[in-house]
Amino acid sequence: MQTPTYLAAELRLPTNWLDYTILAIYFVVVLGIGFAARRSVRTSLDFFLSGRSLPAWVTGLAFVAANLGATEILGMAANSAQYGVYTVHWYWIGAIPAMVFLGLVMMPFY
Repeated sequence: MQTPTYLAAELRLPTNWLDYTILAIYFVVVLGIGFAARRSVRTSLDFFLSGRSLPAWVTGLAFVAANLGATEILGMAANSAQYGVYTVHWYWIGAIPAMVFLGLVMMPFY
């Protein structure tokens, strides 16, 4: 059985001015949020601990949201399509124990 070979140019989607405009708007918004938050954040402790003003559920939501990024969602779907149920085994054996450890052991330090 022969595997097909693809050229990199065949797999690329064409980009146009709208794509670059959306990317530029995204960077402007992110930089704007950073400059606005700069006024209230003076030290690295303010940044990481938020002055200890956040409730635990907000910190927990941020932790879960960081682990459910688009890369992981799309990557898990791609791995599932390629490898099947082995992807689930990797997630249960590798990722979930790591998240539980971080949540129970490391989060109290934050």
